[in-house]
Amino acid sequence: MSARRPYRELTPASLVTGALVGLVLNMGICYAGLQIGFTIVGSAVAAVLGFGLLRGLLRRGSILEVNVFQTVASAVNTVNAGIIFTVPVLFLLGLEERIHYPALVLASVAGSLLGVVLIIPLRKQIIEFERLRFPEGTAVAAILKAPGAGIEKARLLVGGIVISAVVSALTKSWGGGEADPVLPEALDLGPLLHLPAGFSAVFALSLLSLGAGYLAGRPGLVVLYGTILNYWVLVPAALALGWVPTAWADFGLFSHDYARGAEFLDAFSHFTSRHVGIGMILGGAVAGILVALPALKAALASLRGEGDGRREEVSMGVLTGATGVGLLLVFLAARWSGGGAVSWGTAAVMTLAGGIWLWLAGLVVAQTTGRTDWSPLSGLALIAIAIMMGILGNGEEAVVPAVTMGAAICVATSMCADMMADLKTGYLVGSLPVKQQIAQIATCWIGPAVSVLTVILLWRAYAFGPDQAAVLYGRRLAAAGLEQEYRAAVAAGRGEAFVAAHQADFGRPEVRPAGTPELGAPQAGALMSAIRIVQGGEVPLGKYLTGAVIGILVSLLVSPGMGVMVGLSMYLPFEYMVVFGLGGILNILVGRWRGARFAEDQGVPIAAGLIVGDALVGVVHALVKVSASLL
Repeated sequence: MSARRPYRELTPASLVTGALVGLVLNMGICYAGLQIGFTIVGSAVAAVLGFGLLRGLLRRGSILEVNVFQTVASAVNTVNAGIIFTVPVLFLLGLEERIHYPALVLASVAGSLLGVVLIIPLRKQIIEFERLRFPEGTAVAAILKAPGAGIEKARLLVGGIVISAVVSALTKSWGGGEADPVLPEALDLGPLLHLPAGFSAVFALSLLSLGAGYLAGRPGLVVLYGTILNYWVLVPAALALGWVPTAWADFGLFSHDYARGAEFLDAFSHFTSRHVGIGMILGGAVAGILVALPALKAALASLRGEGDGRREEVSMGVLTGATGVGLLLVFLAARWSGGGAVSWGTAAVMTLAGGIWLWLAGLVVAQTTGRTDWSPLSGLALIAIAIMMGILGNGEEAVVPAVTMGAAICVATSMCADMMADLKTGYLVGSLPVKQQIAQIATCWIGPAVSVLTVILLWRAYAFGPDQAAVLYGRRLAAAGLEQEYRAAVAAGRGEAFVAAHQADFGRPEVRPAGTPELGAPQAGALMSAIRIVQGGEVPLGKYLTGAVIGILVSLLVSPGMGVMVGLSMYLPFEYMVVFGLGGILNILVGRWRGARFAEDQGVPIAAGLIVGDALVGVVHALVKVSASLL
């Protein structure tokens, strides 16, 4: 008999309560994500709520049962990132009437299922063989183990949470209007040190980044090296050698125009560094597959082994069947999403290409979140949509099926990251992987359906996007039968006169009605611009391929995983990556000063607390902002 059997783990209580909490988090953070432009990873929050519900309110729940609770809750919540980045763009492009909603939900659910089952075979390789840290997963494990790991570690964890929460709260605006926070979100040391404006010297006041870097340890220094190489070597070199667009030809290397310098660094990042960085991440992931082939074969072989009552993984037969079901659903969604414009053959090609890219993108996010807790989800989604539009063409009729498939892939990649982080947590607390895998497979359909429905409801209730006020103004005119008259007035140059004449009844197109929440949907707005670039045939394939070649060479010739780490440091902002690198340095210094045991036993709980405290405040702040906008 297994020694694990007496412990409650996969129970109806953990599944039902986890799904309900995840559903609430999903809707709230989906709403907030459309407003503030980013989402919050729910694992740490779910772990805290799990203790409160299962062990506090219900007076039950082992650590393993709470772990299943947070696994389900975070899985139901996490997929909203994949939805709010992709689906809203269809509304912003004015394609609402072309959306095939059942196909959209079906594709998202299929992506969630595929994200879970395709990443499971890599668990042993990534968690047990490579032993990637997964800072978020490690932090959640510290929360789960704190009550039973001794009062000292619990105090350290709580101390880290409090410190991080206070600092994070002070960097946010909690009042109405445009009230300034007590502390800035980032410190720009460039003017203070009189550095040239072409050298980035902005440091985020982010204890989350510092804690994640500490948990990553020495391997996290690679991110720091890549960040320095990109922003302190490549950018100045590009300026000195004139390798910049014409618009920046007059911006010298030693200029002290810091406002223009910030604009240049942002432009360089978006049009050069990010593309090369994504290419390096992809190339590094491919190289990682090549290097890990023997271990992957062993991991797959273990899935085919006979069960002995203590099977650790879902069987290969179940994974194969679930993969087949997921691909079939994707195929049907691809066929239906175009309203008859997508042939059966084209749908098959889309499914094949999407499945291959989905698996590769899933591996990428599993590697990047395992090493740094960040993932290039937006870049991978853009590539997915570009691939689909390459198959379908660049016409308007291609956008809806391309974004539908892009949503499936984006949901799948976000699920890959969440699944692997949760399995890392389970590995650290002694959970049986198969229990978590069953829980995720059983509940993976909930999150996508809730997220899609939430986006639809928000659009119909409030609209969203950079032109939210104008959309609502148009709706008010349409309800009164005046929309065509307004359009004619605008075309004739009499738009302002029309607005002034009807202002008492309909307001103005640039002003939201009182009580309407501001939902800017910045990520979807960025994707809309990217789709227009793809339609114009301006995809920077050369930069992606250059980065991919560099990533493969660095990973094969220097160290496996190096290409992914350096690529990630080029993709993500300097201010966060440099603080992440400083966290790795702090880990090394503490180890040398007080010993490796002290750095692990004392430092890890504090670092985990820094991550959790920031995440908790992020959720609370998002809810406060959304609530205030409704009043």
